[in-house]
Amino acid sequence: MNAFNPDRRRFLKLGAGITGASLVLGVNWSCTADAPDADSASPDGFMPNAWLRIDTQGFVTVIVAESEMGQGPYTALPMMVAEELEVEWRQVGVEHASLAPVYGRQVTGGSTSVSKAWTILRQAGAIARTMLLQAAAEGWQVPLDECRAERGKVVHPGSGREQSYGQLTAVAASLPMPDSVQLKRPSDYRIIGTPVPRLDSPQKINGSARFGIDTRLPGMRYATITHCPVFGGKAKNIDASRALDINGVLDVFSIEQGVVVVAKDTWTAFKGRAALDIEWESGDTQTLSNRSILDDLQKLKVEEGSAAAVWVGEPESALDGAALESRYSLPFQAHVPLEPINCTASFEAGKLRIWAPTQAPTRAYDAAQEVVQSKLTQAANKLKRKLFDAEDTSIEINTTLLGGGFGRRLKQDYVTEVAQIAERVDGPVQLIWTREEDLQHDFYHPLTLHEMRGALDSRGRPLAWHHTIKGTGARLGGADALPYDIPHIRVDLIDLDTPVPVGPWRSVQHHYNAFAVEHFFDELARAGGQDPLQLRLQMMSQAPRLRKTLEVAAEKAGWDYDSGLFGAAAHAGFGSYASEVVHLRPEGTRLKIAKVTCVVDCGIVVNPDIARAQLEGAIIFGLSAALKSSIEVEGGSVRQSNFHNYPILTMAETPPMEIVFIDSRESPGGIGEPGVPPLAPALANALMAASGRPVRELPLDFDHSGIRVA
Repeated sequence: MNAFNPDRRRFLKLGAGITGASLVLGVNWSCTADAPDADSASPDGFMPNAWLRIDTQGFVTVIVAESEMGQGPYTALPMMVAEELEVEWRQVGVEHASLAPVYGRQVTGGSTSVSKAWTILRQAGAIARTMLLQAAAEGWQVPLDECRAERGKVVHPGSGREQSYGQLTAVAASLPMPDSVQLKRPSDYRIIGTPVPRLDSPQKINGSARFGIDTRLPGMRYATITHCPVFGGKAKNIDASRALDINGVLDVFSIEQGVVVVAKDTWTAFKGRAALDIEWESGDTQTLSNRSILDDLQKLKVEEGSAAAVWVGEPESALDGAALESRYSLPFQAHVPLEPINCTASFEAGKLRIWAPTQAPTRAYDAAQEVVQSKLTQAANKLKRKLFDAEDTSIEINTTLLGGGFGRRLKQDYVTEVAQIAERVDGPVQLIWTREEDLQHDFYHPLTLHEMRGALDSRGRPLAWHHTIKGTGARLGGADALPYDIPHIRVDLIDLDTPVPVGPWRSVQHHYNAFAVEHFFDELARAGGQDPLQLRLQMMSQAPRLRKTLEVAAEKAGWDYDSGLFGAAAHAGFGSYASEVVHLRPEGTRLKIAKVTCVVDCGIVVNPDIARAQLEGAIIFGLSAALKSSIEVEGGSVRQSNFHNYPILTMAETPPMEIVFIDSRESPGGIGEPGVPPLAPALANALMAASGRPVRELPLDFDHSGIRVA
């Protein structure tokens, strides 16, 4: 075991004054008004810190401060506690953390749930285990090192005595926190690294799980909203007469973001929305389009004398007479999580209660606070939180399950809207957007343009590299640390401000930058007469973990350069290393994807089933963007409105996938996003191998019969 000396003050602080939240698996899981709070559980238990509670029956509730949107933190994080606590998996449940200051800012993104919790939750379990061992040893009057924790009980092999954790809670709760604890070695793990069943699966299967859209409160009203179809516009004149004539429509009014319809049920609210006659004031954005944005991006030049974002060696002199120049464009992308945008709010006795399927409960609080509190009150509450760790109890955020997120629910516009609506409605109100509003008023993955220049040395290997990233909210990540031994590198970043809102999207900037980097590397390799995969391996001396994933991916895929049907790409990000190989097969005049091989080194894999599902989802997500979906702005509006013109990959179109994990004892990295960046360039590289032509823009020409290569 590894010795760990906890910060005594911090753990004592974490154990005090923690309130429950609305989601508990194995104890309570509900979003109904009459559901008991988590802190109504029996006081005769043991809560050694903010992260776990053990009741007198020995049931362990793990408190998780990460949002559950299908990616698995409600299972993976409790596994860390259970491993160190030495309990049976059937003895474990989960509860979402409140917004108590001890949990810090709650934001779930960047594939960080497991890595952030890796140390603190194992420590929490080890502290509880040590205190339970001490309680038993003192009761039996035996040395502590003669006692052993196993499967939810403490045993004394010398005398054959044993006590369950539930029997020890009262004594353990009276003990001081230990000065040091022991963390298990990876070789001793019994739960971590195994595919234990997800804690949320039974409720999702039997229908008792509650997502945001399932929230039901007595006397609840239902609202929907319509936003100006043109970016930056607002309502000028509203004729609500036809909407108000519909039986069940209760009110129509404007808020800053759009026009709201309140009704007795959601369907009636939607009918009322469709009956509105609104004259919109669109402003000067009606000429905006993808084409106009791309034209503006092409005109943008790196200012003479400006500092490059990345400068290695002497790129300018080395690029004289560059062997190759290329340009790639990637479009706006939407998120389209299956659960529509929704949120529920209720004012009760001066308190605002919100039920939100949010990736960022702290940001949801901030958004609500901006609506309902004066600047003076906000400042006072922030000061109390900073000085006294005091929670603002006038705003309560209940984090529900999320029906998908992909970064969309890091934005809190819908929380702002429901708080404004709740100020106007007597009683609880649930806001639900239509799918059309969701697609046409998203925070989109940026449209980007990539201008590439490269030079080769006498051996046909990349000598110099220049990547200019242009986009609407573009970022550098994924292009700033090339894994290849290229002596001369320059990367420039140029951002264009447009009215089109942009935001985080699964793998964020790593998606578009990895496409440009990995596809251009293949172009350079082929220009130099090199096998792109072998050249990658030769030039990865400083990236051994990434190189290993590529070696294994090539082996598993049966890489055959001469066949002209394989493409590979590798990318490091989110603390993990991923390589993917796409194998094509000809079918008539089209090419189909025969197989995607994905190899990942993400350090210790906490739950292989969850990690595999994440990577499969990432591949499907990336293929949808590469083959089928794009957001097109025309006349200042988004043309797409639903899945009929913003399609995602179907089950029939999904190719076979092989997922392989590199055995590692490194601390865990991310897993939700690393599978996206290598996918599109691996596919583009396979198409270039088959056709001899690079892919200049996405999405590709694809239908049910395959990819057209003309």
